[in-house]
Amino acid sequence: MVSLIDMPEVPMKKILEKLEYVEIQCLRKTCHSLRHFIDDTQPEQPITVLEISCSLDKFSLLIYGKNDPQLYPSGQRIHIEYQELEGENTRITWLRRDKNRQKTLLNDNIFNTFSHDFGLILKCKLPTLKQFSINFKQMRKGFLEKSIFKKKEEPIKVHSLILKNATCQGDILEVLPYTCAETLEKLEITLDIDWKSPWITKMDISKIVVLEQWKKTKELHIVGGPVAAGIQNFEHFSFVNVKFELVNLRDMLRLKELFLHTPSTFKQYRINFQNLSDRDAFIQEFGPPIERTATYFEVRRATLIFERPDDKENVVTIGFFPNFFEFRIIKKCDVPNDVEVVN
Repeated sequence: MVSLIDMPEVPMKKILEKLEYVEIQCLRKTCHSLRHFIDDTQPEQPITVLEISCSLDKFSLLIYGKNDPQLYPSGQRIHIEYQELEGENTRITWLRRDKNRQKTLLNDNIFNTFSHDFGLILKCKLPTLKQFSINFKQMRKGFLEKSIFKKKEEPIKVHSLILKNATCQGDILEVLPYTCAETLEKLEITLDIDWKSPWITKMDISKIVVLEQWKKTKELHIVGGPVAAGIQNFEHFSFVNVKFELVNLRDMLRLKELFLHTPSTFKQYRINFQNLSDRDAFIQEFGPPIERTATYFEVRRATLIFERPDDKENVVTIGFFPNFFEFRIIKKCDVPNDVEVVN
């Protein structure tokens, strides 16, 4: 029987294509020849989701393979925690379904250990990730960019990027520029704010809106607090959920025109706000806001519906609520018979 070490290159590559991430890493550690072969051939790692989170003295890394939610070895979800110890030491715990594995690294601090391990993952040949999630809560400023992402030669290919507890524009800029603009479809940002006063601080995103990743993303969710940016920076998105401290009538009329004339038939915006520039002018244009306590039928009757020029199949709906505007494009056949459509 031929051993793995003596296996010809082509069948060896076929074997690696069938293996999961943990199996490839275990095989890589068996001997120098297999390690060199794996490093040279760079087999694609079957990883779909990566998640990073942090606490005062701990990093947590989650790796999902093939959409399997079960912890290894029952499934392909790998959960590793890095615990900071006294004296520049680090404890690594591999949380498993059968029994956790643990080891302590002496004279190797948590930042070096984590950045080395995560850097190895990014050096692998990865498919386009379904999701990449980073929680900035208690994360050291600049750590991810300087220690990990700047060292990666190619951008990270991902469909959905989730950035949680961002405190400033700088947090987002640590990650977003290092993703592939061609594959990114959805950007979710949760701002770390004081929920007792969620409108006190608005985040400047002037350096974010000029990035290619921003310009090519189709779907945007920014929750938690308001942002500071012109409405024109959001017009290319298919779906938007964002907050502003102040909304003026000119911008909402601009969005109305955008929805009336865009060639796209899938577009939905939710524009949250704290204040209106001129409440009376808004009421004159859109009617009184739809109350929160309104029934479904009351909302339906109060929502404005407009014909789209040169489009007989779709219409634009605009809902004016006490704290947000909702713009949508829907099928004309879905409009109730008792609701007026404005030409």
